[in-house]
Amino acid sequence: MLYLVGIGLNKDDLSISAVELCKRCEVFIERFTTFIDDDRMEYVERMAGKRFQELSRDEMEENAGKLLMKAKEHDVVILTGGDPLIATTHKILFITAKNLGIKVKVHHAPSILPAIMGESGLDFYRFGPVCTISKWQRHYTPVSFYESIKRNEENNMHSIVLLDYDPSRNSSLELGEAIRIMEESEKQYKGGIINDDTLMFVMHKIAIEGEQKLITTLRFAKKLHYANGPTAIVIPAKLTDIEKETLESMYDFNF
Repeated sequence: MLYLVGIGLNKDDLSISAVELCKRCEVFIERFTTFIDDDRMEYVERMAGKRFQELSRDEMEENAGKLLMKAKEHDVVILTGGDPLIATTHKILFITAKNLGIKVKVHHAPSILPAIMGESGLDFYRFGPVCTISKWQRHYTPVSFYESIKRNEENNMHSIVLLDYDPSRNSSLELGEAIRIMEESEKQYKGGIINDDTLMFVMHKIAIEGEQKLITTLRFAKKLHYANGPTAIVIPAKLTDIEKETLESMYDFNF
């Protein structure tokens, strides 16, 4: 059987059932879809009483067959940060395993999306589709995130903008670089949604030790720098009265 097991956002999210599974199964862990620092990985290993085999992206995607054959023969656990079925990689693995006749069980855990919604103080039912800003490269400059933000604005919905995760740095795309990409996309689309006065929530290491969050404008956010860990942006729609009251009680910001 294949177990897809989430370990949540911090040490406190690790469930007893996850630990017990790790004790009796062959255990793998992947850290390329989400943030798991060395301390948290070592903590889970200590609780389970064994070392884990870390999987590369290639082992989870293009060459997942070898991993799935193991799960066909005996019980295998794949640990991931957050919730297992948030990442597309895990959904594809789930589908492939099912098609091969391999039993799959998912152990859910807290994920970054509800954490961002809750910590923002905004009404959760007013969030639109989530988007991601990917690192631009010479022949790869995706701007679909801009279209998502624009549609959400037109529907008076808040936008969660995730910053692409860079496993080599164990951190998100630099906030300054993400803002530069947003500004370049505005020049291309000219939709009038990104400028120095654009209001945004900067959410860094939410639900993790060292958490930082603030409401600011794009002009000021350009000056911020975070050394490591996951960072996300929330671009709010027009605020309701109750949202304004909630935010004024949570943040040092006047609306």
